[in-house]
Amino acid sequence: MIVSGMGYTLHLALAKEITADIHPVFLAFWRSFFAFLLASPFIFLGMVRLHTARFGALVTRSLIGSAGFVFGLIAIWPVFGLPLAEFNALSFTRPLFVTLLAVFLLREKVGVHRTSAVIAGFIGVLVMTLVPALLGSDGGTHFSIGSLFAILSSLCFAFTIVLVKSLTGVHSPLALLIWANLLSSLFILPAALAVWASPSLAEWGLILSMAFFGVVAQFCFIKGMSVGDASFLSPMDYLRLPMGATADWFMIRALPGPFVWAGAGIIVVSTLYITWREHLLNQKKPLEPPKLF
Repeated sequence: MIVSGMGYTLHLALAKEITADIHPVFLAFWRSFFAFLLASPFIFLGMVRLHTARFGALVTRSLIGSAGFVFGLIAIWPVFGLPLAEFNALSFTRPLFVTLLAVFLLREKVGVHRTSAVIAGFIGVLVMTLVPALLGSDGGTHFSIGSLFAILSSLCFAFTIVLVKSLTGVHSPLALLIWANLLSSLFILPAALAVWASPSLAEWGLILSMAFFGVVAQFCFIKGMSVGDASFLSPMDYLRLPMGATADWFMIRALPGPFVWAGAGIIVVSTLYITWREHLLNQKKPLEPPKLF
């Protein structure tokens, strides 16, 4: 999970640099396609077996994951200018969305503890976005279009997390990675054709590097979620905030403002409480991977 966070941060930093001249949708296609090419040799080496078990879930996960990826690139697109640390802070809402989706998709019962934690987490989002806008203060994301796309990206990835946990019972982590990037390439291609570009040789190198770090981040995340305890792994995801802040400092010499840190702190505490409660409940009643679609 730590390596995944590092790969994800480098992946986003390169994306932010590249989208200064290249449309995010064009970049999203080539990132997915290159990621598929980088992982495909494992098929021919016999290290992974692809099959179509629960193909509906694979397609749904890739379709929604593609939307989440595109939304994320648009959020950090220089047109909207959302810094990486603020994007990462808003992405911490994923566990909150996972909790809500578990109610609707998995028919899980949510008591007062998780409900209160979810409400507190979304208050943290308001602290980062709406409060500084109302006060006319610096130090927050001011609920820009970029922050809206970041939240939509987080919602999409929350859906894919629910599906990944379900699919790891029938597909290996590497198979899930290959399926995700192959299907994403097909889904994004029509939109990419509408904004096609001719990158320079140096830009192709950056795109390939971005795809490499994306593969590393994806594989490590799926592998971690498939073999580890979510209550132990989830807090490690918060290392992406200081990682993103470090990248912002090197790229634009800026650090997150006080409202971002305060809002992120509220979200972190609320999601840590949810994972701690889930850990206690799972010790009493182990859960089997749910079957969707």
